[in-house]
Amino acid sequence: MIEELLKMNINEALKCKDARTLFLYLYYHDGNNLDLVGNKILETGDLRYIHFLLRTFEIKDYKKYIDYILNTSSSASYLYYILYGVDYLDEETRLSIINRIIELNEDRYIIKSMYFYFNYLKQFNNDLYNKIKTIFKDKLDIDINRDDLLSILEELFYKEDYMYDYEGFTENCYKGRKDYIPNIIVCHINNTYGSAIKNFYDKEAEVSAHFVIRRDGYVKQVVSLDDSSWANGTSLREASDIYYRFAKSPLINSIEDNANYYTFSIEHESYDGSLTPKQLESSIEVMKKIIRYVKEKYNYDFIIDRDHIIGHSDVNPIVRTKCPGKMFPYDIIINELKKEFN
Repeated sequence: MIEELLKMNINEALKCKDARTLFLYLYYHDGNNLDLVGNKILETGDLRYIHFLLRTFEIKDYKKYIDYILNTSSSASYLYYILYGVDYLDEETRLSIINRIIELNEDRYIIKSMYFYFNYLKQFNNDLYNKIKTIFKDKLDIDINRDDLLSILEELFYKEDYMYDYEGFTENCYKGRKDYIPNIIVCHINNTYGSAIKNFYDKEAEVSAHFVIRRDGYVKQVVSLDDSSWANGTSLREASDIYYRFAKSPLINSIEDNANYYTFSIEHESYDGSLTPKQLESSIEVMKKIIRYVKEKYNYDFIIDRDHIIGHSDVNPIVRTKCPGKMFPYDIIINELKKEFN
C-alpha cells in the first residue's frame, strides 16, 4: 500500500473519493498539493480524516474546515480534541469551538475546554469568563471570581485523580511476550491520572499500560512486566490506521507483528509532555527497573537511545500525533539512564 501511495501522482489522487487514501497521499508526499487534496477530503465530509488533516499539517485556509466541523459535528469530545490537537488555531477560532462545546452542554468537555483556554493557554476572555461563571453557579453551585478561576478549574480538571484505586494487575493485557525479548520503552501521556486508571481497569475499554505516573510522582503498576500491555498496538492490516508499516520507529516498522508483544509502556499524567521534577524522577526509576528486569529475565542489555526509548507517536503516528508531546524530556531521561548503566 505504501509503495502504491508513493507512486501515486496528483491527478490520480484527485480522482479518489476515499478520505483515508487522500490523507495518506498527503502524508507520504509531505503535504504537496495540500489545498487541492485537502478540498477533496473536505468534500468527503469524513470528520475523522478532516481531524487528522488539521493536526498533521499546518493549513493556512483552515477556517473552512473548522466551519464545516462546527456545522456538522455534535460531539463535544471531537470538538475538544480539535481544540487540543490543532496548535495553530487563532483566538477567534478557539473561542468559536469552545462556545460550541458549551452549547452541547457536556460538563466534562466544558471543564476540559475551559482548562485548556484559561489554565494551559493562559488566555482570558471576559465573555467566556462570564459564561463559565454562570455555568459553575447553575450546575455546580460554585461561585467563582477572577482570583480563584484557575485554581477551581485545576481542581475540577483533576477531580478524578484520587477517585479510583484497584488492587493487583488489570486483565487488559496479553499474557506473555510471544517469545519476544521486549527491548523498547514507549512513553505516553494522558491528561489525567484518574481517567487513565479508570480505563486501564475497564474490560470494555481494552487499553492499558505497564505503569502510570502521576504528577506528584506516585507510580501505579498496572500490568506485569512479564505480560504485554495494550498500549502500543500495531496492526498487520493495511486498512488499519495503526498499520505497522506506518510507524516512524524503524524497529517497529520492520517487525510484522503487534508491537505490544515486544514493548513496555509508561503513561505519564501530563498535558503537553512536560513532567514535574518528582514525575521525572519516578519515570527514570521506572525505566531503571525495566532495564534491570530485561537483563535478569533475558540476559539482554537494553540499548539506551532514542531508537529504544520512544513515544507513542513513533509507533502510531497517524492516530497519536501528540503523544507524548513536544515537551517530553527524552534527552534528560536518556542521559540519566546512561549514567547508571553505561
